[in-house]
Amino acid sequence: MTMEKISKINVYMTNVLIIAYLSFLWILFTLLGLGLFGVGPATYAMMAYYDKWLRLGEQPPVARSFYTAFKERFRQSLLISWLVIAVFTIVIINLFTLSQWYFQVANVLVFVIVLFATSHIYTVMAATTFKTIREILQGAALIGLGYLHYSILAWTIIIVAYMIASMISLALLIIWGVGFVGFVLGYAGKLILKEYTPEKVDSDVMFESR
Repeated sequence: MTMEKISKINVYMTNVLIIAYLSFLWILFTLLGLGLFGVGPATYAMMAYYDKWLRLGEQPPVARSFYTAFKERFRQSLLISWLVIAVFTIVIINLFTLSQWYFQVANVLVFVIVLFATSHIYTVMAATTFKTIREILQGAALIGLGYLHYSILAWTIIIVAYMIASMISLALLIIWGVGFVGFVLGYAGKLILKEYTPEKVDSDVMFESR
């Protein structure tokens, strides 16, 4: 085995460990925030790291970068998480309580649309100049629904990977589950932002990459 191959294997294993580490930090900070008060800031911190890593090609110290991002936009990421949770809660309750099949189908469609529209909220927060919640939601919906093929591909990979992992060992989901979801969505966000790069900033441009 050549040194080049050994180096590639080392990089690959390091990246796998980083994903597991981010997953662990997400779980830890979410629990420290009693779930409802930690999930939003923890998700933003994770996606902010993925944006630096995947889009900007940086790999800062994981724990320090995560903690800094967790505090950085705490209130805003918290409010956004509550809004998203509320919307999904309403849709899921309707899905299981409405008896008419056409209402159930409509709620499934709404669920998928909301899922795609909110998949990149924290990537938008980390990678763009958007400041208000309204701008962030609009930007996330734009890249999630406007680049639907990336959204479909990303969630297909996530669902298939979760199905395979659950058949092999649930420990895989615990160790890498959240981090893997963030990695896939972060990589999809990178591809979308790479394609959607405004040449100039004016009142008609919704957002620009940092």
